[in-house]
Amino acid sequence: MKFIYKGFCVLIVFGFSLLSSCGSSKTKVTPEQLNQLAELVNDKHFEIVSDRAYPQVTSGMASLQNSGILPQGSTINQINLIGNVNYLRIVGDSIYAELPYFGERRMNAGYNGSDTSINMETMLQNYSVEANSKDHSYIISFDAKTQTELLWFTITIFPNLNTSILLNSSTRTPIRYSGVVSTR
Repeated sequence: MKFIYKGFCVLIVFGFSLLSSCGSSKTKVTPEQLNQLAELVNDKHFEIVSDRAYPQVTSGMASLQNSGILPQGSTINQINLIGNVNYLRIVGDSIYAELPYFGERRMNAGYNGSDTSINMETMLQNYSVEANSKDHSYIISFDAKTQTELLWFTITIFPNLNTSILLNSSTRTPIRYSGVVSTR
């Protein structure tokens, strides 16, 4: 009985020490990082390269789970983009993008036998920037129009220059990308 009691006490002490060591590991944001981020956003001249895509899981996407066509290290809700050409560039009032797309297209979209990725060179519409004082990030929202669809972008840029792109479309299911921003 003493052995069980001692073992239980050791387990409790170990558990508390483990929990106390798992405290918040937030890194402090330096003034230099904040200035660099503000300058990058205000200049409207940057490029984002994504390393992951997060498509909406639908029955069509679920049927791909065991097909073997997804890139290595990918699942139906997280696609590895490392090694694939992709970018989203903002240059003044223009957007240039080549983003791989994983998801379903809606009936009114024309396939015309071409690439189903998101390729565009067009003007930004309804561009807005919002600073988030809680985590020091910037949220950039805008619309873009191609010949066949309307696209709504929401980009979050964090002080460590990591990004999240949420893309909604008039002809496709939503998708999110994560990556890194840099000046061009």
